[in-house]
Amino acid sequence: MGGANYGGSLEPEKAPNILKQFLLAFVPTKYSALTKVKVGSMIGFVTLLVLIATAFSFISLALELSSVDMEEVADALPDFEVKSGRLYLDEDFVFDEGGVFIYMTEDIDGFSYEDAADLAAEGYQNIMLIGRDRLSIMQNTEYQQLDFKDLGSLAISRSWIVTKFVPFILVVVAIAYVFFFVGRVLWYFLCAAIYMLIGMAVAAIASKHIETGELFRIAVYSKVLFFVIATVISLLPFVDFAIPFWFRVAVTTAFMAFAIVKLPGRKLNSAPPMPMGGQGWQ
Repeated sequence: MGGANYGGSLEPEKAPNILKQFLLAFVPTKYSALTKVKVGSMIGFVTLLVLIATAFSFISLALELSSVDMEEVADALPDFEVKSGRLYLDEDFVFDEGGVFIYMTEDIDGFSYEDAADLAAEGYQNIMLIGRDRLSIMQNTEYQQLDFKDLGSLAISRSWIVTKFVPFILVVVAIAYVFFFVGRVLWYFLCAAIYMLIGMAVAAIASKHIETGELFRIAVYSKVLFFVIATVISLLPFVDFAIPFWFRVAVTTAFMAFAIVKLPGRKLNSAPPMPMGGQGWQ
């Protein structure tokens, strides 16, 4: 006589593939499926998500740079030269037009992310800050910088900009984007780990027993919503604002909390189920 199937013929729920992971990440009531995703698949999902977002950002910058009339830009620039690891300039230069801000000076060794971010907060979408030793660029809130000493023997002048600037800057930015991509993936998981700690508190308040690995997956997928929204906003040329950090944290936390509450889980204070016949398996 065959063994009785007391639990019916239910098969274990299959973990969703990467495409389904993306779609389910927007539906907190479906996160029970996402908690079953294997570690490798989850890492692959985040890596692909960040890679696509970074690629779109680079393509947007490349198209924008390619559309610029470099002869017109060069005519507007003063005589200058970058050689031997530093900028040589007769007088400071400022260009401020149509959301583009360019500032060149010998009096400051270099600018920082904070300097560019302050200008972005004023509504500028394309920012180039050039100091004596460093070039800083911010395009749609994404920041890159280049130290002139890294150019080696390459000399840059106003005439050089007309013929070689766009191909050169695209190569430089492409290299920078590789490091940006790696850092972005690591930052994504670091933020998810912090959200996981918040998720532990939410689960405790809800008196639900959820494994740490499951909470981490919930945190990872809860971040997808605003990661996508922020990426789309950064690519829209007519949008000149960024979502406030505190708002992203608050909404992501609320989204994650809702997913945790809806996730099937044993109550912390509930009694464990009695074995069959009250005797257990012998």
